[in-house]
Amino acid sequence: MVTRRLRDLEYAIRDVAAVANELKKTGQKIYHLNIGDPVIYDFKTPEYISQASADATFAGQNYYVDSLGVRELREAICKYENNKNDIDLKPDDVLITSGVTEGIFFVMAGLLDNNNEFLIPGPSYPVYINYSKFFDGIPVEYELDESDNWEPNIDDLRKKITNKTKAILICSPNNPTGIVYSRNKIKQIIDLAGEYDLPILSDEIYDQITYEKEYVCPSSLSNDVPIIGMNGFSKAHLATGWRMGYIYYHDKLNKLAELKEGIEKLARARLCANSVAQFAAIEAIRNPGPHTDEMVKKLRERRDYSYKRIKQIEGLTCNNADGTFYLFPKIDFKEFTQWNNDKEFVLDLLKKTGICTVYGSGFGNYGKDHFRITFLPDLDTLEIVYNSLEEFLK
Repeated sequence: MVTRRLRDLEYAIRDVAAVANELKKTGQKIYHLNIGDPVIYDFKTPEYISQASADATFAGQNYYVDSLGVRELREAICKYENNKNDIDLKPDDVLITSGVTEGIFFVMAGLLDNNNEFLIPGPSYPVYINYSKFFDGIPVEYELDESDNWEPNIDDLRKKITNKTKAILICSPNNPTGIVYSRNKIKQIIDLAGEYDLPILSDEIYDQITYEKEYVCPSSLSNDVPIIGMNGFSKAHLATGWRMGYIYYHDKLNKLAELKEGIEKLARARLCANSVAQFAAIEAIRNPGPHTDEMVKKLRERRDYSYKRIKQIEGLTCNNADGTFYLFPKIDFKEFTQWNNDKEFVLDLLKKTGICTVYGSGFGNYGKDHFRITFLPDLDTLEIVYNSLEEFLK
């Protein structure tokens, strides 16, 4: 006997990994291009950050800390966000979470029940779909327009606002498409949210992994529309397994006071995020080092190679990524009639070649007929992958 909320839970990224793990047991070599974890490739956690973690634990900082997070870390995050985005956060506006995923869980718990609606970009990171349903809400996708380089379709967004809408999600840079929303589109979404008195949830975990296009933080463009920002240390600081994230509230008119208080109660109920990692994160955010820029430089080269190879494969089309480390190619099923859908394609590709990607329908309705692939591996590995993919499709 199991509840509806667990029975209906799906997470395509890890579900595909389970199939890959079974294949690995048979001796098949697997190319893991499904999970966005740079640390399993040639991007290593900087030594000074690891040293800060070791120093914290040997200094005896292994105890429960404040449920909101270590104050010194929250102060450092405020300084970082205020300088970067020209906003005015105070330490009490920041809550430390076990990765952005816990932050999403907290916010969904506070916003949704009774079939209320949450507007998310389509395609979208699966956790937003899952947690919306988990808390008896309804995830409603607004279109990211593939023909317009995946930019948000503002007319479609407006049409989908109802009296049950509780919030709008901006996910820029976007997972899975790699799009960085333009300043103009972000401003239009903020204006729309203000018109309907809705808060904005802003997923900013990839904000430092961008290429040619300028990243614009929604909070920097908003005066009266409340914005809940979510960020962390997993990607930019190469500490994925540490599960270190944070929520911040950019809310000049104090519209989110009740929600904020409720989320703080939930945070206290789970005690606290990892204390040792928090003390180490203070060092990471105060002394960012060159590792993020070096990672982005490598990733740009790998993105360019991957994009070029995909464009050369007949039956695949793809927009280039502005940020993140994902590409989201579209499959022409008129040409490839042997598969009925993107999930069949991805599983067959995995079983025949060992290339592990994620089926696009796992990212919502707008992801159908696509697959997400990371360009995290080195160029030699990527060459093997794309040679195998091209041969498989031939």
